[in-house]
This record gives sequence, structure tokens and C-alpha cells, in this order.
Amino acid sequence: MTIDSTIFFTWEGKTYEAVIEREYENSVLVQVNEPSSEMLEKFTNRMIISKKNCQQTIE
Repeated sequence: MTIDSTIFFTWEGKTYEAVIEREYENSVLVQVNEPSSEMLEKFTNRMIISKKNCQQTIE
């Protein structure tokens, strides 16, 4: 996983597309492309997710 790459992740049973902003040892900070209203309210479309919960797109 690299910065600015697109990934997909599952949150509360739904799949979302996001762009990696920063990488940590076991997680990534992402900006969600089409966040739910709950994400916008709680996280302002940026959130840290586990690498185990990510699938990277092949470019």
C-alpha cells in the first residue's frame, strides 16, 4: 500500500472506496470518496482503518 493509492474497505457492512493519505504499521489514514452521512458527522470523511480490512486496487 502506498500513499495516494485507491483502496476499498468495509465499514458497518458496506464497501467504500478511499484514497490513502498516510500509512502506519498496521493501519492507514484514508479519505473516503463517497462517505455516508454518519461518516461525515463522526469523521469528516477521513478515518483510520486497519490494513486487514483493506483491498488495494490494481493500477
